[in-house]
Amino acid sequence: MEEAIQLGIQNNRQLKMANADVAIAQENVSQSKIAKVPRLGLSGGYTYIGDPKIYEGFYERSIRVDYYNQQAFANIVSTMPIYSGGVINSKIEQQKLITRMQESVVRMTQADVKHAITQYYFTLEKLYRQIEVTKQNIINTDLRINQLKSRVENGQNLKSDLLRSELQQSNFKVSVFRNTNDIELVSNYLDILIGLPTNTILKPQVSENTIPLEEVDLQKSLDEAYQNREEIKRAEIGIELSQSSLDITKGGFKPTLNANLILNTEYPAQWPNYVNIINYWAAGISLNWDISSFYNLKHRIKGDKLQIEKSNIALGAAKDQIDREVKTAFVKYAESKRNIATYKKDVELSLSNYKIVKSRYENDFALISDMVDAELQLNNSKISLVNANLDLIIQYYSLQFAMGKL
Repeated sequence: MEEAIQLGIQNNRQLKMANADVAIAQENVSQSKIAKVPRLGLSGGYTYIGDPKIYEGFYERSIRVDYYNQQAFANIVSTMPIYSGGVINSKIEQQKLITRMQESVVRMTQADVKHAITQYYFTLEKLYRQIEVTKQNIINTDLRINQLKSRVENGQNLKSDLLRSELQQSNFKVSVFRNTNDIELVSNYLDILIGLPTNTILKPQVSENTIPLEEVDLQKSLDEAYQNREEIKRAEIGIELSQSSLDITKGGFKPTLNANLILNTEYPAQWPNYVNIINYWAAGISLNWDISSFYNLKHRIKGDKLQIEKSNIALGAAKDQIDREVKTAFVKYAESKRNIATYKKDVELSLSNYKIVKSRYENDFALISDMVDAELQLNNSKISLVNANLDLIIQYYSLQFAMGKL
């Protein structure tokens, strides 16, 4: 199972997409920090003026203008934010929160993948063990059918007794066929989860030591779930994100202050009447204050505050959901542990009954129908015990998942 989980962590596509979202969020953090860096722009131009004329009246007489017919300019402009009302820092912090949110999604996805792998893994083992039990029954019915054929020929049994045994064996073979098909389907699901070729038929390796025996306490399980579950952590980050949106909106009330620098060159200069080049630089600061924000942002602020309330409600809802999941998993785990003792007793009783009926049948004190019923009862009880043992393991990992420990 550990091998399957490691393959799932390495190859699962959902997990890869979640990790890609983290990388994207980290790039967005770096991008938001660039807002603090000076902006630099370069511009330039060239113009040719062809044969300029001034007309008197309505194109009656023209006067040629002695004007230098080529112009060019270039400038470098730099702007650096000095004060932005805290909006830049708030946006950077918001992107960091989004990154934390995406990292939480990765951990949630990883837990989901592990949980799904354990479910399919032990379901696969359950199917293999059911086939083992049923195949043994097929061998037993083969022996009885061979005996019945001889007894029918000798007139000791009816033809219907033979047909009933053959029908029972046919049902066993159908059960094996169905379980084999289910193995292919479950293997396909597990292949997709762990990144193997989808036609790979898997065989789990499960030892008896895999069956959990530890005792668990409900309140302790709930406390660990509240501490570990990523849904709660995501809901808490959601509250912080809503608060950061409110901070960004409030930053719209404040002015922005920028430092500006320009380097400029022009040819020709526009003031003396001779051709020349002018170079100059200029530095200064600019203030921008959107006074209308005092009345046009009030609804957005109210919406942000409502979003904070909604995020707090979502946190409570996440805790309620986790409470239900932990209690359900706890009850199912405890129930599975109790079921094992019951099914073990059922196997003992069914086996004892089978031996008695078989002895009576071999001495002609029981009907073939009694033998068939005893075999079916024994087969069902063995399969129920197999399912109970593996259900205990499945429920154990479901409880670990609910507690946020998977």
